Amino acid sequence: MNRDHAVVIGGSLSGLLAARVLTGHFDRVTLVERDRFPAGAAFRPGTSQSRHLHVLWTRGLELMEELFPGLERMLLDAGAAEIGVPADVLWLTSAGWRNRFDVTRLLTFSRPLLDWAVRTRLTEDAASGPATLDLLEDNEVVGLIPTGTDVAGVELRTGEPIAADLVVDATGRGSRAPAWLAGLGYPEPPETRVDPLLGYASRFYAIPPGFDPDWKALYLQADPPATRRTGGLFPQEGGRWICSLSGAGRDYGPTGEAAFLDFAKGLRDPVLYEAIRHAEPLSPITGYRRTANHRRHYERLPAWPRGFVVMGDAVCSFNPIYGQGMSVAAISAVALDRCLREAADDMERRVQRRVARSGAGAWLIATGEDLRYRETEAAPTRLSTRLINAYVDRVVATANVDRRVCASLLDVLALSSAPASLFAPAVLARVTASRIRHASRPAGGPAERVGRAAEVVAGRGGRERRRRELPRRELARRRLPRRLDALGHLVHRGRAERRGARVAGALRAELDEPFDLGPCLVDLDLRGVPLGDDRGQGSAQLVDHLGVFARTELLFQ
Repeated sequence: MNRDHAVVIGGSLSGLLAARVLTGHFDRVTLVERDRFPAGAAFRPGTSQSRHLHVLWTRGLELMEELFPGLERMLLDAGAAEIGVPADVLWLTSAGWRNRFDVTRLLTFSRPLLDWAVRTRLTEDAASGPATLDLLEDNEVVGLIPTGTDVAGVELRTGEPIAADLVVDATGRGSRAPAWLAGLGYPEPPETRVDPLLGYASRFYAIPPGFDPDWKALYLQADPPATRRTGGLFPQEGGRWICSLSGAGRDYGPTGEAAFLDFAKGLRDPVLYEAIRHAEPLSPITGYRRTANHRRHYERLPAWPRGFVVMGDAVCSFNPIYGQGMSVAAISAVALDRCLREAADDMERRVQRRVARSGAGAWLIATGEDLRYRETEAAPTRLSTRLINAYVDRVVATANVDRRVCASLLDVLALSSAPASLFAPAVLARVTASRIRHASRPAGGPAERVGRAAEVVAGRGGRERRRRELPRRELARRRLPRRLDALGHLVHRGRAERRGARVAGALRAELDEPFDLGPCLVDLDLRGVPLGDDRGQGSAQLVDHLGVFARTELLFQ
């Protein structure tokens, strides 16, 4: 491939990050945008979701900082808020309130602020670098220029052709790439859609003078399928809050004045309503309902054209409520950079495969949660998906009270770790032990507990007789905490290969016969993919560990 000219279609965040990568590999880069970019941090029509809550998790922030050194400082100086998670957040999860451990952090800001900062750095860096960057605003690409079954450029709305060695489609959910590929003779990609029928309503408020609670942000999650409403209240630049209310199953966040406050009052806790009911509104209430998870599987096509790649929401778009789209855009941009550095003959095809992997973790998180709503429009939920969700429920509950599990969960939510890391033995041990401790708490009143305590004081012979009389499942239940704690300790110390295998073997022997959990690998899209930890745990171990969890759950039926 020649490296003379590259074209990026779309000035979205994904398009801006792709343009930054391409300036390091091509002599000239042209970015074509349908809108006109505002002079500062202002809203524009092309980013319809920009008036709602945005957060940038640690992985996305780290990668953007690699692409634009000093970007974080630029955002903070412009008023972006840095929030410790969950230390600074009053967070009501589906399993209750989360303890406010000091684990990680994120940045929160208005979307126009981030777009302005990235655009500014992109143009400044290009001006001082070897590549030429051209911004074609108020223009639109209407088609590709073919050369056989490959791509040699784009055609503008004005009829003007632009030749290019590489074309990047970053036009978002409305991408016309499937039709363009069909015009070149390629089949349309398979698509997956999971729609929770969720709608947002958001408004800016002035933070009241003298308002000084013990939190910086509020996040009240739904508890599906019992409840469908979620609310977030986060600080942004300019001394203001952004309040976003959402509801799934067509219980949309309302845009009427009274209805908005009533909706906030109907959340699982009134703390958000109490915070905003006397605050000064700074904007109208804005709604947004394009929240379906939508994945185009370009990586599955049998062939792919040279000179063309698709990125960002044009490949995989997520329910925005989970705040992972911007981080996935950064991960995909880095994947593009690595493929260009490798300079393989099938570079474009490699990009599509790596972009698909870049969004796989976020897809699993978003769709796994959205499938909990009864009204969600999607393919029927498989048994393996329900099993995974049952385990994630246990992880969330344990993370509320266990800092180490909380850190593992937040690493996954921040896309710093793969979802499969939640099934590693060290996490599994703590999650299952927490479940067992909770289920083994003595029931009944004080008199009954005193009676049981007296029985425990019996001599050794009495204990042995009672042990022999216990059913096998009860014996397994009593031994599980020690077995799991030992397994987790050995894994944590890096000694799981031998002694850990013996402990795990003894654990499995006490939990009835194993059963097939192979379909879980299909759900996790992890066939042959390692878990990503430094001990090289693989997908076979994932099935084994998930099986231990499932069999443990059977003890409590």
